[in-house]
Amino acid sequence: METHGLKRYTFRKRERLRLRRDISLVFRFGKAIQSENFVVLYKKNGLDYSRLAIIVKRKFGKANRRNKLRRWIRECFRLNKDIIPKGYDFIVIARRALSEKFENSSYKSVCESLLENFERLIDAESNTGSY
Repeated sequence: METHGLKRYTFRKRERLRLRRDISLVFRFGKAIQSENFVVLYKKNGLDYSRLAIIVKRKFGKANRRNKLRRWIRECFRLNKDIIPKGYDFIVIARRALSEKFENSSYKSVCESLLENFERLIDAESNTGSY
């Protein structure tokens, strides 16, 4: 069985943004893209892959709702690596508006909302021009 194509659909340990110093660097020096449902903070990391951290506050709801949203965001990141720019550290923060309509939301709608932020990030970075 061929496994070459399957490797890109994994969410590896190295793709998780876990260290406190890395997260604080993104908060301190990173830029933000905001939408109704998410805030995505990002900063270049100098690596050939992107890393992800997810923040869902307790006000979002009970633990099972927060964990479900985290799983959906990770899955969206995992399946759309070809769309998401490489070489960045991302922190995805869920907003209150998503909390209020989460029960009626589907994975597809949440993922599309998140991917819109990444598309806006691509546009913003291409307009600034890397020298």
